[in-house]
Amino acid sequence: MKKVLFLAVLCMSAIFTVSAQESPLKAYVGKYVFAAGSPVAEVTITLEDSSLMINSAMGSTAIEKKSVDTFYLAQYDASVIFKRGADKSVTEVAIIVQGMELVGKKETAAAPGSSNELKKEELYEIIWAEKQNQ
Repeated sequence: MKKVLFLAVLCMSAIFTVSAQESPLKAYVGKYVFAAGSPVAEVTITLEDSSLMINSAMGSTAIEKKSVDTFYLAQYDASVIFKRGADKSVTEVAIIVQGMELVGKKETAAAPGSSNELKKEELYEIIWAEKQNQ
């Protein structure tokens, strides 16, 4: 019985250790939009199998962590640096490639019931009312 309990505690601590290692990477996940005219319009950072992936119209590839907010994009020999705001949350990404610095701002997800969702609801109501009047 003691062995079973010991194994259960050991497995639980391993699970917590793995999830604790992944959680800091979640701060980088999101969609980043670049300025008009930039070679890249937007990128999406995802977390797959405890690795960050960068996805764009040019393809998808893993980025390798170098330090706290700095990663390496081997496919393009580029540095990927995440920048944080005053509240310590990730607010933008800078991709330094071939002497250029491309800066993308992180889009914030709209909360359920936000103004975007209400506008969508209002649009549906308008369309429904027009259909009823026909």
